[in-house]
Amino acid sequence: MTPSALVTGASSGIGAAFARALAARGHPLVLVARSEDALDSLAAELDVPVRVVVADLTTTEGLDRVEAELGGVDLLVNNAGAATYGELGDQTHDDLDDAVLLNVLAPTRLTAAALREMAPGSGIINVSSTAAGRDDPATGAYAAGKAYLETLSRAARHEGEQHEIRVTVVRPGRTSTAFHERSGEESAHLPAWRWQSAERVAEAALDALERGDDEVTVAPGDGHERR
Repeated sequence: MTPSALVTGASSGIGAAFARALAARGHPLVLVARSEDALDSLAAELDVPVRVVVADLTTTEGLDRVEAELGGVDLLVNNAGAATYGELGDQTHDDLDDAVLLNVLAPTRLTAAALREMAPGSGIINVSSTAAGRDDPATGAYAAGKAYLETLSRAARHEGEQHEIRVTVVRPGRTSTAFHERSGEESAHLPAWRWQSAERVAEAALDALERGDDEVTVAPGDGHERR
């Protein structure tokens, strides 16, 4: 039986690209996001069994709902994320809460649950960013969250070895999705060569996991840097 996969933030962007790439490889899917309509629309175009789970991963209820699905899947893709472009002092409490809850707490909870619940031979893909750890004031909370995720992934990788669960980090550069516009960043003026497709990111991440790579950086115009 083809392994099944659970993708968070699957309703658009890189998450939807993961769903399509996994479906093309024949994997049954569990798709997670807040928008039921968007998930249903995506599920309708995929030629594999799909289960839609509507959940807000900034809430305990949403995390509990998704954790309960992990015992039945073989791959977790922690893709859901949030950012608000602008200096920390200009951001609202809600902006900062969402950034920490979605970029830090959610992947921590789900990675830990995956290590407990998934069978040997399973895998985890954690979606980071080339912005991880940067000290740009306009992306401080987001960059810090992604740096945390990479540290968490290294620790989870060592633990995963005991259970034969692989952990791969994908570090996308600037990608053509609605993420940048939603964050409030004005980036429409950037030339085409500064952008890459979400499909390229998803395929590179899945290939890296299959090879057993710990990390892969996927940047516009570059080959895949892996290790």
